[in-house]
Amino acid sequence: MARPVRRRFVGLAGTTLVLAVVAVVVLVGGGSRAAFAHASLESSAPAANSVLEAGPDSIVLDFNEGVEAELASISLFDGDGSVLQVGTPKAGGDDTIVSVIAPQVGDGIYAVVWRVTSSDGHVVDGAFSFQVGTGGTGDGQQLIDQVRDGVRSQPAVRWWYGAARFLSLAGAIALLGAGWWLLQAPALMLARRGAKVLIAVAAVALGVGSAAAFGLFGAEAVAGTLADAASPSVWADVAGTQTGRMLLARVVFAVVLVGLLGLRARRAWGWWRLAAAAAGIFTLYTFPAAGHPNGQDPAALWITLDLAHLVAITIWLGGLLALAVSSSAALASPEGGRLVRRFSMASAIAVPVIVASGVAQALKLAGGIADLTETDWGRLLLTKVTVVVALLALAGVSRWLLRHDGTASIRRTVIAEAMLGVVVVGLAAGMVALPPRPQIEARPFAQQLSSQGLIAVISLSPGVVGSNEMHIVMTPPGGSITPVVNATARVSLASALIPASPVTLTREGPNHYSGLITFPRGGDWTFELIVQLTETQSILFTSTVPIP
Repeated sequence: MARPVRRRFVGLAGTTLVLAVVAVVVLVGGGSRAAFAHASLESSAPAANSVLEAGPDSIVLDFNEGVEAELASISLFDGDGSVLQVGTPKAGGDDTIVSVIAPQVGDGIYAVVWRVTSSDGHVVDGAFSFQVGTGGTGDGQQLIDQVRDGVRSQPAVRWWYGAARFLSLAGAIALLGAGWWLLQAPALMLARRGAKVLIAVAAVALGVGSAAAFGLFGAEAVAGTLADAASPSVWADVAGTQTGRMLLARVVFAVVLVGLLGLRARRAWGWWRLAAAAAGIFTLYTFPAAGHPNGQDPAALWITLDLAHLVAITIWLGGLLALAVSSSAALASPEGGRLVRRFSMASAIAVPVIVASGVAQALKLAGGIADLTETDWGRLLLTKVTVVVALLALAGVSRWLLRHDGTASIRRTVIAEAMLGVVVVGLAAGMVALPPRPQIEARPFAQQLSSQGLIAVISLSPGVVGSNEMHIVMTPPGGSITPVVNATARVSLASALIPASPVTLTREGPNHYSGLITFPRGGDWTFELIVQLTETQSILFTSTVPIP
């Protein structure tokens, strides 16, 4: 009776592991959000909500980190929602700037809609409006809402892209990690059907996941559909970007690894293991080189640290998978016992490396632990840490069983550890698509004030801590052609005991003033505008400007 029971248990464990993988694919894919805001727009020319005397010669976007100019999209719309022809996006003085040549435009409201791919492979989009001339009418936000469709890919693209990321990562860990451990005891492990199935499934997951991730990254970058993932023209667009090159390299290395796997049975050359190890390391390198570490400074340091983190995970989780597909009899044999003890020693080194490198990366990406619960990335990280703690607790149980009951006794706990390990990989794949820090969105400010027949339209952009551009357009009681004598302004922040500071205003035209305001911190700032309507009459306008 013992053998049928054991077979049923192994079959149930294998089925449960497959279901865990499927569940993680669903959750990771479904968890991909509509916007991956990693890079953020720091400034633009023209500025959001600005009022220009004449149309701009170009549209310039300046981001807080590098972006791929080859994949940038910048569109210009007039007040009727009609698209205007602009030039091809070009990189600026550094990789944080993208610009296009703008057509000649007349007075009116205009909207700029943009989409770029940041250096860590995430797609960012946004929009803002500006006005040419002081006599135009229209609602800039209403225009943006009207024309912003089409800057994001279909939800199905984002879902499958998340699933592809998980498959490629899980496939790489299983193929390289489990494969390496299985080769340590080939007489016992590689002869078993479960081991062969694991290696075959891992190879397919790595190859298919990598190829799908490359195509779906292109569809995401061009705000396309699933059909765009199979478009050679889209492939050509993304192949020249950092993320595209790394995803394409992963496909190539996956093919190389499968080829080497096919040669394994007939190998008679000492270079086989060296070639397989090199291809494996380069495969793992493509993950940090196409993710968050590539957007950190210095990128080489953080890519190296993340690579060490991933190698340690591959050794640990790959060993768990290798042991999970082994029978209790194989583990109880002398060769199986040596493999288990070797894995136990390796884990004692790999786990501290995983923890130390993971903590260092989390602190760097999140900027500390204060805001972890404020982002989806932080919440996933805390979930991942919880699962890892459970995984370490199970590992402790396995170690106790190993010492007291022998190698065969750890079979069930190892399978449970492997299942939790798959969940950890899924959470890690999901975190790649999310911003590690709370995204403080700019809040361009616009308000119309009136008093004693004078109307003042005040606009400020980008509405962030730091430098901001302000425009003030006034219509006196006698009409827009009646000039005011003078205008002055000041700002203060009572909550931080910051007294009123003057704002230097420059006369841009009849009843049109502009100025630069620097907000040293966020808060509800008090803005005061003093307009000298005549030599003897002044009007004070007061407004609250929220700065996030």
